[in-house]
Amino acid sequence: MPLEHKIHTVIAEEAGRVDLIMKAITGRSRSQLRGMCMNGCLTINGRAVTEPSTAVSEGDVVEVKYDPQRKYRESWLGKFQGKSSPDKFQCKTFSVVFEDDYLIVVDKQPGILTVPTENQESRTLVDEVTRYFGDHTRALVVHRLDRETSGLLVFAKQSPIAGALQDQLRLRAPDRVYLALVAGLMKEDAGQYESYLATSKRLSRYSVENPDGGEHAITHFAVEERLADTTLVRVKLDTGRRNQIRVHLAEANHPIIGDRRYRPNLSKHSDWPHTRLALHAHILGFQHPVSGEDLRFVSEMPRTFQTFVKLQRRTRNESPQKME
Repeated sequence: MPLEHKIHTVIAEEAGRVDLIMKAITGRSRSQLRGMCMNGCLTINGRAVTEPSTAVSEGDVVEVKYDPQRKYRESWLGKFQGKSSPDKFQCKTFSVVFEDDYLIVVDKQPGILTVPTENQESRTLVDEVTRYFGDHTRALVVHRLDRETSGLLVFAKQSPIAGALQDQLRLRAPDRVYLALVAGLMKEDAGQYESYLATSKRLSRYSVENPDGGEHAITHFAVEERLADTTLVRVKLDTGRRNQIRVHLAEANHPIIGDRRYRPNLSKHSDWPHTRLALHAHILGFQHPVSGEDLRFVSEMPRTFQTFVKLQRRTRNESPQKME
Protein backbone atom coordinates (compact mmCIF):
# COMPACT_ATOMS: atom_id res chain seq x y z
CA MET A 1 0.00 0.00 0.00
CA PRO A 2 1.55 3.36 -1.02
CA LEU A 3 1.98 6.01 1.63
CA GLU A 4 -0.42 8.94 1.88
CA HIS A 5 1.42 12.24 1.46
CA LYS A 6 -0.34 15.34 2.79
CA ILE A 7 1.19 18.81 2.39
CA HIS A 8 -0.41 21.82 4.00
CA THR A 9 0.68 25.46 4.29
CA VAL A 10 -0.51 27.05 7.53
CA ILE A 11 -2.70 30.13 7.27
CA ALA A 12 -3.01 32.76 10.00
CA GLU A 13 -6.23 31.31 11.45
CA GLU A 14 -4.59 27.89 11.89
CA ALA A 15 -1.55 29.00 13.87
CA GLY A 16 -1.16 26.87 17.00
CA ARG A 17 -0.54 23.19 17.71
CA VAL A 18 0.50 21.10 14.73
CA ASP A 19 -1.58 18.08 15.77
CA LEU A 20 -4.77 20.08 15.19
CA ILE A 21 -3.69 20.57 11.59
CA MET A 22 -2.70 16.92 11.31
CA LYS A 23 -6.16 15.92 12.52
CA ALA A 24 -7.81 18.19 9.96
CA ILE A 25 -5.85 16.79 7.00
CA THR A 26 -5.74 13.11 8.03
CA GLY A 27 -8.89 12.58 10.11
CA ARG A 28 -6.92 10.48 12.63
CA SER A 29 -7.57 10.45 16.38
CA ARG A 30 -5.29 12.25 18.81
CA SER A 31 -3.66 9.05 20.05
CA GLN A 32 -3.02 7.89 16.47
CA LEU A 33 -1.54 11.30 15.59
CA ARG A 34 0.82 11.02 18.55
CA GLY A 35 1.87 7.59 17.33
CA MET A 36 2.43 8.96 13.83
CA CYS A 37 4.70 11.67 15.23
CA MET A 38 6.70 9.09 17.20
CA ASN A 39 7.14 7.05 14.01
CA GLY A 40 8.60 9.90 11.94
CA CYS A 41 5.54 10.70 9.84
CA LEU A 42 5.62 14.47 10.45
CA THR A 43 7.89 17.25 9.19
CA ILE A 44 7.55 21.02 9.56
CA ASN A 45 9.44 23.04 6.95
CA GLY A 46 11.39 19.88 6.11
CA ARG A 47 12.44 19.20 9.73
CA ALA A 48 11.32 16.00 11.46
CA VAL A 49 9.12 16.66 14.51
CA THR A 50 8.10 14.06 17.13
CA GLU A 51 6.10 16.23 19.55
CA PRO A 52 2.47 16.77 18.43
CA SER A 53 2.09 19.89 20.60
CA THR A 54 4.75 21.72 18.54
CA ALA A 55 3.54 25.20 17.57
CA VAL A 56 3.26 26.26 13.93
CA SER A 57 2.86 29.76 12.49
CA GLU A 58 1.46 31.28 9.33
CA GLY A 59 3.47 30.15 6.29
CA ASP A 60 4.88 26.98 7.87
CA VAL A 61 4.69 23.91 5.65
CA VAL A 62 3.36 20.78 7.35
CA GLU A 63 4.00 17.42 5.66
CA VAL A 64 2.57 14.11 6.82
CA LYS A 65 3.55 10.78 5.23
CA TYR A 66 1.79 7.73 6.62
CA ASP A 67 0.37 4.31 5.83
CA PRO A 68 -3.45 4.71 5.78
CA GLN A 69 -3.89 1.04 6.76
CA ARG A 70 -1.63 1.19 9.81
CA LYS A 71 -2.99 1.75 13.31
CA TYR A 72 -0.14 3.86 14.64
CA ARG A 73 -1.84 4.14 18.01
CA GLU A 74 -1.30 0.47 18.75
CA SER A 75 2.48 0.53 18.39
CA TRP A 76 2.69 3.72 20.43
CA LEU A 77 0.44 2.64 23.30
CA GLY A 78 2.26 -0.64 23.68
CA LYS A 79 5.27 1.13 25.13
CA PHE A 80 3.40 2.34 28.20
CA GLN A 81 1.99 -0.81 29.77
CA GLY A 82 3.35 -1.03 33.30
CA LYS A 83 6.20 1.45 32.92
CA SER A 84 7.06 5.06 32.30
CA SER A 85 7.46 6.21 28.72
CA PRO A 86 10.86 7.34 27.41
CA ASP A 87 9.00 9.70 25.08
CA LYS A 88 6.83 11.41 27.69
CA PHE A 89 5.56 14.91 26.99
CA GLN A 90 7.41 17.19 29.38
CA CYS A 91 6.46 20.47 31.05
CA LYS A 92 7.16 22.01 34.43
CA THR A 93 4.03 20.75 36.16
CA PHE A 94 3.41 17.29 34.67
CA SER A 95 4.48 14.74 32.10
CA VAL A 96 2.22 12.51 30.04
CA VAL A 97 2.59 8.82 30.83
CA PHE A 98 -0.34 7.46 28.80
CA GLU A 99 -3.06 8.91 26.60
CA ASP A 100 -5.80 7.60 24.36
CA ASP A 101 -9.15 8.94 23.13
CA TYR A 102 -10.81 8.42 26.51
CA LEU A 103 -8.36 9.29 29.28
CA ILE A 104 -4.89 10.52 30.15
CA VAL A 105 -2.47 9.45 32.90
CA VAL A 106 0.00 12.11 34.03
CA ASP A 107 2.95 12.26 36.40
CA LYS A 108 2.35 15.33 38.58
CA GLN A 109 5.14 17.49 39.95
CA PRO A 110 4.88 18.89 43.50
CA GLY A 111 3.86 22.51 43.98
CA ILE A 112 0.63 22.61 41.95
CA LEU A 113 -2.96 22.03 43.06
CA THR A 114 -4.93 19.34 41.26
CA VAL A 115 -8.08 21.49 41.21
CA PRO A 116 -8.90 25.03 42.36
CA THR A 117 -9.87 25.66 45.97
CA GLU A 118 -12.50 28.17 47.07
CA ASN A 119 -9.91 30.83 46.15
CA GLN A 120 -10.41 29.89 42.46
CA GLU A 121 -6.72 29.57 41.56
CA SER A 122 -6.14 29.90 37.81
CA ARG A 123 -3.04 27.69 37.60
CA THR A 124 -4.03 24.17 38.58
CA LEU A 125 -3.22 20.78 37.13
CA VAL A 126 -6.68 20.26 35.65
CA ASP A 127 -6.28 23.56 33.79
CA GLU A 128 -2.75 22.71 32.65
CA VAL A 129 -3.87 19.34 31.27
CA THR A 130 -6.83 20.99 29.53
CA ARG A 131 -4.45 23.48 27.90
CA TYR A 132 -2.25 20.59 26.84
CA PHE A 133 -5.20 19.04 24.96
CA GLY A 134 -5.32 22.21 22.86
CA ASP A 135 -8.83 21.63 21.46
CA HIS A 136 -12.28 21.68 23.06
CA THR A 137 -11.55 18.69 25.31
CA ARG A 138 -11.76 19.39 29.04
CA ALA A 139 -9.77 17.35 31.56
CA LEU A 140 -12.26 15.78 33.98
CA VAL A 141 -11.10 15.05 37.53
CA VAL A 142 -11.25 11.45 38.75
CA HIS A 143 -9.13 11.72 41.92
CA ARG A 144 -6.66 14.21 43.42
CA LEU A 145 -3.22 14.62 44.92
CA ASP A 146 -2.27 17.28 47.47
CA ARG A 147 -0.37 20.31 46.22
CA GLU A 148 3.02 19.16 47.55
CA THR A 149 2.54 15.49 46.60
CA SER A 150 3.90 14.14 43.32
CA GLY A 151 3.06 11.16 41.15
CA LEU A 152 0.41 9.48 39.06
CA LEU A 153 -3.08 10.80 38.34
CA VAL A 154 -5.70 9.86 35.76
CA PHE A 155 -8.03 12.38 34.10
CA ALA A 156 -10.97 11.50 31.86
CA LYS A 157 -11.83 13.15 28.55
CA GLN A 158 -15.55 12.34 28.66
CA SER A 159 -18.10 12.45 31.49
CA PRO A 160 -19.11 8.76 31.18
CA ILE A 161 -15.43 7.76 31.42
CA ALA A 162 -14.95 9.93 34.51
CA GLY A 163 -18.01 8.34 36.09
CA ALA A 164 -16.81 4.81 35.31
CA LEU A 165 -13.38 5.49 36.84
CA GLN A 166 -14.93 7.09 39.92
CA ASP A 167 -17.14 4.01 40.31
CA GLN A 168 -13.98 1.90 40.39
CA LEU A 169 -12.62 4.14 43.15
CA ARG A 170 -15.81 3.75 45.18
CA LEU A 171 -15.54 -0.01 44.80
CA ARG A 172 -11.87 0.20 45.88
CA ALA A 173 -10.81 -1.52 42.66
CA PRO A 174 -7.89 0.65 41.50
CA ASP A 175 -4.38 -0.18 42.67
CA ARG A 176 -2.95 2.94 44.34
CA VAL A 177 0.46 2.64 45.97
CA TYR A 178 2.49 5.50 47.45
CA LEU A 179 6.05 5.89 48.67
CA ALA A 180 6.55 7.98 51.79
CA LEU A 181 9.50 9.03 53.91
CA VAL A 182 8.37 9.28 57.52
CA ALA A 183 9.89 10.47 60.77
CA GLY A 184 11.26 7.86 63.15
CA LEU A 185 11.91 4.14 62.82
CA MET A 186 8.67 2.20 62.40
CA LYS A 187 8.65 -0.90 64.62
CA GLU A 188 6.14 -3.01 62.70
CA ASP A 189 7.12 -4.34 59.28
CA ALA A 190 3.57 -3.99 57.99
CA GLY A 191 0.13 -3.12 59.23
CA GLN A 192 -3.09 -1.23 58.72
CA TYR A 193 -4.58 2.03 59.98
CA GLU A 194 -8.37 2.33 60.09
CA SER A 195 -10.41 5.24 61.39
CA TYR A 196 -13.12 7.77 60.58
CA LEU A 197 -11.77 11.11 59.37
CA ALA A 198 -13.46 14.34 60.40
CA THR A 199 -12.62 17.90 59.35
CA SER A 200 -11.80 20.79 61.69
CA LYS A 201 -12.86 24.41 61.21
CA ARG A 202 -9.40 25.06 59.77
CA LEU A 203 -9.93 22.20 57.26
CA SER A 204 -7.38 19.92 58.92
CA ARG A 205 -8.35 16.26 59.19
CA TYR A 206 -8.36 14.08 62.32
CA SER A 207 -9.59 10.64 63.35
CA VAL A 208 -12.74 10.04 65.39
CA GLU A 209 -14.21 6.82 66.81
CA ASN A 210 -17.84 7.52 65.92
CA PRO A 211 -18.69 6.28 62.40
CA ASP A 212 -21.27 9.05 62.13
CA GLY A 213 -18.61 11.67 62.75
CA GLY A 214 -16.36 11.11 59.76
CA GLU A 215 -15.47 9.24 56.58
CA HIS A 216 -14.25 5.66 56.79
CA ALA A 217 -10.53 5.47 55.91
CA ILE A 218 -8.27 2.41 55.56
CA THR A 219 -4.52 2.67 54.92
CA HIS A 220 -2.13 -0.28 54.55
CA PHE A 221 1.61 0.17 55.06
CA ALA A 222 4.77 -1.91 54.63
CA VAL A 223 8.29 -0.87 55.57
CA GLU A 224 10.64 -0.71 52.60
CA GLU A 225 13.74 0.34 54.54
CA ARG A 226 14.61 1.66 57.98
CA LEU A 227 17.17 4.42 57.60
CA ALA A 228 19.06 6.49 60.19
CA ASP A 229 16.15 8.18 61.95
CA THR A 230 13.49 7.89 59.25
CA THR A 231 11.67 5.09 57.41
CA LEU A 232 10.92 4.56 53.74
CA VAL A 233 7.43 3.07 53.66
CA ARG A 234 5.11 1.77 50.96
CA VAL A 235 1.47 2.75 51.45
CA LYS A 236 -1.58 1.23 49.77
CA LEU A 237 -5.01 2.82 49.87
CA ASP A 238 -8.32 1.04 50.29
CA THR A 239 -10.10 4.38 50.52
CA GLY A 240 -8.98 7.72 49.17
CA ARG A 241 -10.00 10.36 51.70
CA ARG A 242 -8.45 13.82 51.70
CA ASN A 243 -5.13 13.85 53.61
CA GLN A 244 -5.76 10.21 54.64
CA ILE A 245 -2.16 8.99 54.45
CA ARG A 246 -0.82 12.11 56.12
CA VAL A 247 -3.26 11.90 59.03
CA HIS A 248 -2.86 8.18 59.66
CA LEU A 249 0.93 8.33 59.67
CA ALA A 250 1.01 11.48 61.82
CA GLU A 251 -1.37 9.96 64.37
CA ALA A 252 0.97 6.95 64.55
CA ASN A 253 3.79 9.39 65.48
CA HIS A 254 5.43 8.92 62.08
CA PRO A 255 4.47 12.07 60.14
CA ILE A 256 5.62 12.40 56.57
CA ILE A 257 8.87 14.33 56.22
CA GLY A 258 8.16 17.90 55.13
CA ASP A 259 4.53 17.90 56.31
CA ARG A 260 3.87 21.39 57.66
CA ARG A 261 0.28 20.65 58.71
CA TYR A 262 0.33 17.33 60.55
CA ARG A 263 2.88 17.03 63.39
CA PRO A 264 5.24 19.66 61.89
CA ASN A 265 7.37 19.50 65.04
CA LEU A 266 8.35 15.93 64.10
CA SER A 267 8.30 16.17 60.31
CA LYS A 268 11.20 18.63 59.94
CA HIS A 269 14.52 17.09 58.97
CA SER A 270 17.94 18.60 58.26
CA ASP A 271 18.46 16.26 55.29
CA TRP A 272 15.20 17.47 53.70
CA PRO A 273 15.56 21.16 52.73
CA HIS A 274 12.63 21.01 50.29
CA THR A 275 9.22 22.67 50.60
CA ARG A 276 7.52 19.62 49.11
CA LEU A 277 6.01 16.71 51.01
CA ALA A 278 7.92 13.40 50.97
CA LEU A 279 4.92 11.56 49.53
CA HIS A 280 4.82 10.17 45.98
CA ALA A 281 2.03 8.36 44.09
CA HIS A 282 4.16 5.47 42.87
CA ILE A 283 1.78 2.98 41.23
CA LEU A 284 -1.63 3.48 39.62
CA GLY A 285 -3.61 0.55 38.25
CA PHE A 286 -7.19 0.39 36.99
CA GLN A 287 -9.38 -1.24 34.37
CA HIS A 288 -9.85 0.72 31.15
CA PRO A 289 -13.54 1.74 31.09
CA VAL A 290 -13.90 1.01 27.36
CA SER A 291 -11.52 -1.83 26.46
CA GLY A 292 -11.70 -3.58 29.83
CA GLU A 293 -7.90 -3.93 29.77
CA ASP A 294 -6.06 -3.89 33.10
CA LEU A 295 -3.67 -0.93 32.99
CA ARG A 296 -0.82 -0.41 35.44
CA PHE A 297 1.61 2.50 35.54
CA VAL A 298 4.71 3.13 37.64
CA SER A 299 6.39 6.43 38.51
CA GLU A 300 9.81 5.85 40.02
CA MET A 301 11.04 7.40 43.25
CA PRO A 302 11.80 11.12 42.71
CA ARG A 303 15.40 12.29 42.77
CA THR A 304 14.79 14.27 45.97
CA PHE A 305 13.79 11.01 47.67
CA GLN A 306 16.81 9.16 46.30
CA THR A 307 19.21 11.83 47.57
CA PHE A 308 17.59 11.79 51.02
CA VAL A 309 17.77 7.99 51.22
CA LYS A 310 21.48 8.02 50.30
CA LEU A 311 22.23 10.57 53.02
CA GLN A 312 20.24 8.60 55.56
CA ARG A 313 21.97 5.33 54.64
CA ARG A 314 25.35 6.94 55.07
CA THR A 315 24.40 8.25 58.51
CA ARG A 316 22.93 4.89 59.50
CA ASN A 317 25.99 2.96 58.37
CA GLU A 318 28.30 5.32 60.23
CA SER A 319 26.25 4.90 63.43
CA PRO A 320 24.97 1.29 63.47
CA GLN A 321 24.09 1.47 67.15
CA LYS A 322 21.14 3.73 66.26
CA MET A 323 19.42 0.76 64.69
CA GLU A 324 19.30 -1.17 67.96
